[in-house]
Amino acid sequence: MSMDGSFSLELSLQRFLARCPKVGLVRRFQSLVEKGCLVTEEEVVSSLAELLLHPKYTIPLIGCFRPIARRVVDKAVTLLRLVPSLRSNLGASVAESGYLDDDEVINVIEFHIQHGRGLDLHELACLAFCRALDLAPFLLG
Repeated sequence: MSMDGSFSLELSLQRFLARCPKVGLVRRFQSLVEKGCLVTEEEVVSSLAELLLHPKYTIPLIGCFRPIARRVVDKAVTLLRLVPSLRSNLGASVAESGYLDDDEVINVIEFHIQHGRGLDLHELACLAFCRALDLAPFLLG
């Protein structure tokens, strides 16, 4: 958001990708940048929802997209409701799978579902929502 209080999706997206360059290498985000001022809020919200749950991107995401943070959180919650089980883990732990060191995991929900890591996904969601609330308390109301 600029000093005068105006918000630009295009500028916020550019700022976010400058802070998180590995995200900018993902085709989905490259196409959003290429659209420039034609990018829609819905496209941005849909692209950011899963990324909100990644521990390395939650804080910069909320910081850059504060005016639409509520919509991003709502979309993430909607996606989490589609997950079959957030109560248990199956298979190797996330630490064993290398996820914690992998900045390139953009589809956080999909990654955890594929690896049978519902409980780990639940923990990441709790962490992300706590961080988001700390940065933007208005998300509660």
